[in-house]
Amino acid sequence: MNAKPMSDTEVDELRRKVWLYEKIFDTFPFFLYVKDPEELRIQVANKTWADAFGTTKEALLGQTDYAYFPKEHADATVAFDREVLASGEARSIEEVKRAGDEGEDRWYLTRKTLLRDDDGNVVCLLGATEDITAKRVAEEELRASKIKLEEQLREIERNRAVSARSLASYQNRALQMEIIRQQNEDLDKLAIDLASAKRVAEENARELETAARLKSEFLANFSHEIRTPLNGILGYCELLGREEGSRLTPHGRRDLNVIKANARTLLALINDILDLSKIEAGHMETVQETVDLESMAGECAATVQEYLKGKNVLLSHKVDPRAHAIRSDGLKLRQVMLNLLSNAAKFTDEGEIVLDVQAEGSGIVITVEDTGSGIPPDQLGAIFEKFRQVDGTSTRMKGGTGLGLAIVKELSHLLGGSIDVASVHGRGSTFTVRLPGVLEGVEVHTPAAPAHGEESTIRHRVLVVDDDPLVHQLLRSDLEAEGFDVLLAMDGVEALSVARQQTVSAIVLDIHLPKLDGWQVLSALKSDPALARIPVVLLSVEEQRAKGFSLGACEYLVKPVEPERLLSVVNKAIQPQAGEVLVVDDDAMTRQMVSRSLRHAGFSTVEAANGDEALLRMRIAKPALLMLDLAMPGMDGFEVLRRIRAEGSEIPVVVLTGKTLDEQDKRLLQEGMAGVVQKGGIALDKVVAEAKRLVMDHRDQAATKLPRILYVEDSPQNRDVVRRYLHGLFDVIEAEDGEHGLERAASDSPELILMDLSLPRLDGWEATRRLKANQALAGIPVIALTAHASREDQVRARSAGCDDFLTKPVDCDLLIGTIRRHLNGKANV
Repeated sequence: MNAKPMSDTEVDELRRKVWLYEKIFDTFPFFLYVKDPEELRIQVANKTWADAFGTTKEALLGQTDYAYFPKEHADATVAFDREVLASGEARSIEEVKRAGDEGEDRWYLTRKTLLRDDDGNVVCLLGATEDITAKRVAEEELRASKIKLEEQLREIERNRAVSARSLASYQNRALQMEIIRQQNEDLDKLAIDLASAKRVAEENARELETAARLKSEFLANFSHEIRTPLNGILGYCELLGREEGSRLTPHGRRDLNVIKANARTLLALINDILDLSKIEAGHMETVQETVDLESMAGECAATVQEYLKGKNVLLSHKVDPRAHAIRSDGLKLRQVMLNLLSNAAKFTDEGEIVLDVQAEGSGIVITVEDTGSGIPPDQLGAIFEKFRQVDGTSTRMKGGTGLGLAIVKELSHLLGGSIDVASVHGRGSTFTVRLPGVLEGVEVHTPAAPAHGEESTIRHRVLVVDDDPLVHQLLRSDLEAEGFDVLLAMDGVEALSVARQQTVSAIVLDIHLPKLDGWQVLSALKSDPALARIPVVLLSVEEQRAKGFSLGACEYLVKPVEPERLLSVVNKAIQPQAGEVLVVDDDAMTRQMVSRSLRHAGFSTVEAANGDEALLRMRIAKPALLMLDLAMPGMDGFEVLRRIRAEGSEIPVVVLTGKTLDEQDKRLLQEGMAGVVQKGGIALDKVVAEAKRLVMDHRDQAATKLPRILYVEDSPQNRDVVRRYLHGLFDVIEAEDGEHGLERAASDSPELILMDLSLPRLDGWEATRRLKANQALAGIPVIALTAHASREDQVRARSAGCDDFLTKPVDCDLLIGTIRRHLNGKANV
């Protein structure tokens, strides 16, 4: 397509701009020039440079340095230009040039940089050379004057000493002694003044150090004392709001939400003030760790989603696959994301908020874009100042102290990065944070391809239950593209009917459904023995994760959900989640065939060639199931089975053997609780079927027993809140101080311990140290659940042996999710 010809007016305007730029270029008092990057010929030069060589700008065009410099100097200039082009970075050089045989030396400072197009390609080399002779002459004169002055001072001192000695030749000894006495008095007075000044300075330093320590202690105590009652307030609000059959009237429920919102606001203000105090005191340090940006972005978005209830705002997030993980400070990075999202949520009443994380070099770019009220141009310069918002009216209407963005700026700088903002008043804002770091590679797990000549027959079927046809269309497209067969249901009754008539591998279930809602469908599924094992993924616009887990959902997603996240969750739900299978056989070909069949069925495998190797691998990491050959040289399968049962292990075992078993063999295997599959024929199909049966039976047996959690906390209110949070999911036992906690840990065999840190008799730090020092208890995960919120407290807790750290007030879903992660699927949730 031909470009539209320019009008006369446009041509005149273009000429005017070219003339203006040329005048500006020529007006600069230093030499400006542009060279092409290949042959380094002059493309543009200003008048100042042409005048210096007694020629015109036009005469310089197309020339190289050899046309107007001696060869030696031109060689050095070309080498410097090539160095800049090779490095890709701006460079500076200071050099001296002799004007002529009779002329004086002239000093020049040259800066050179590269100009690039939008695609990053080098277009030209830009140079600027400034005559700094006057500056260098002034520096030399100043240096000479300083040397002369120092010599004069030394001469005065010498004369003073000579004068003092000459006094001895005078007959007037009284005058001599009086002068010496006066000098000594002056020196003594000076020494006293210096000593006094030193003492005052040291005393001031001690007072400042004491004041800083007292301030830090006050802030820590202040944080702890405020967070403890806030934990109770928010906890009971959460429990009242979730309580089934609550007698709260709509007005009472509205009042309850106001209490909860105000408590969260108070907590946010406390956090902001504490963070700002640490930053200003220089006490905030960074800790390098591996940060999962995908998980962090999702958690931050879920947290801020709570603030958007009642608003017509769509909150979404996306993370560049190249920026999946980074080495940085996780806590500070999370706070940057949360503060930016919270700020966007505060000033956006309808429209959209998008959190975007992209890779940039070895670092990342975090962008939060909203369609909120925007920022007036005259306020942009003050938006990152402390205690400032767009204006006083905004502060009163939206709440807050105006510290959130100031903290983001300080934390960005602390992490070595920067923050920028672009905004259109009335249309929205975009905040961009650039942070350095080391991006870490992520291993992408793909399904194993079928072996040559073999085709996998596994094609899973997923039931999608939602009353919105558009959701059906979107989810069906995503799931079918991943290789799933998809069944659809529009309501709860139809969903149960399809689940009972068809074989499905997983169910994606909306909560708000006609006829039967999602909660009723989930309860019916888990109450039916024939359907209870089907994994159910809840998908809803509301955040009710804890209720979903308590009813048996395997995962809970909040709409809108990214396709990659949905597919990841469904794939994970469909897998047997049995962990590793240890395949033990002295025949390598048998190990390979059995392992391949198990992997195709969704298991992961490790192998051992004999009994000794099998026992060693089991000591390193216990598998979920053992596939065991009987006839092996050295230690046979019977002895392996006897030893693992003697240690009390209840790992399911499948015996794979070609041996004809006599009655004694069968009795030994029965006592060892092993299933038996004969080699040959359709043995591999039987291997997979028996493995699945044993794993599922073992999981069902484990699920009937709730994992036991020990909560060590001196506040009855906090114990009550957590007990009710975990009701139905875990068997919660309690202790009110550190000593009692140690006693219950030894006597009641908890699978996990929640530990408050500020405890009577024996504090949580020391109790954790003693737990980890006890070989019988050291393997129990300990999660610090405390009102101590600083990085120093977290480091101290981890040093004592805590495996994780949660700050009060604790979110119910976060608490349950953290416990489940440390129990590694033991919870019946």
